[in-house]
Amino acid sequence: MKKNLIYMFSFLLVGFVLMSFNNNFQTGKYEELSKDGFKNLKILPKNISKDSLMSLMEGYNKALGVKCNHCHTMDKSSDKKHEKEIARHMIKFTNELNAKEFAPIGDQYKNAIECATCHRGSTKPMSDTKTFMESKK
Repeated sequence: MKKNLIYMFSFLLVGFVLMSFNNNFQTGKYEELSKDGFKNLKILPKNISKDSLMSLMEGYNKALGVKCNHCHTMDKSSDKKHEKEIARHMIKFTNELNAKEFAPIGDQYKNAIECATCHRGSTKPMSDTKTFMESKK
């Protein structure tokens, strides 16, 4: 009986030590991230807030009908997935299109085009558009 209590107490002590190590690790990583900002931003502003970035990413998820892992690996700053480079190109394309073609019309049109304008929940908007256009013949 006494041995069982010693084993149980040792097990709980080890568990608490491991849990406290894990929490310190996560807190340290978050503090490092918030001090340095997000890593590997090439198109989006370097000083973007966490809320703004998360809102943009959720918008991309909905517009393309995907989850984060479509463009990202576990290391969010990694460039290993080609889809991430395509996304950067499309963000740049959309920003330039809005700035050059729509913003001059008026302030209310400066963000007229967005991902969902063409994608509409699909990663392959041209296939959907082609099918739609063929159905109209």
